[in-house]
Amino acid sequence: MDKVYEAALLLDFYGQLLTKRQFEILDLYLNNDYSLGEIAEHLNISRQGVYDNIKRGRAMLDRMEEKLGLVHKFCGRR
Repeated sequence: MDKVYEAALLLDFYGQLLTKRQFEILDLYLNNDYSLGEIAEHLNISRQGVYDNIKRGRAMLDRMEEKLGLVHKFCGRR
């Protein structure tokens, strides 16, 4: 499965478990195809801050998928 598509599915399934800021940044990055610079400018934070939030948010999504496996089950039923 394509990594961007998988990440978007993880965000759909587990996004509400992230902080509001992490969800907003990941949504802009994955679903709206914003660059790190565009997100930083839009939210008035540094590019490093955007990168760190994406990294932490993605790690949290991956941990939730390891524990619950909802995306794997969803894809298996399709």
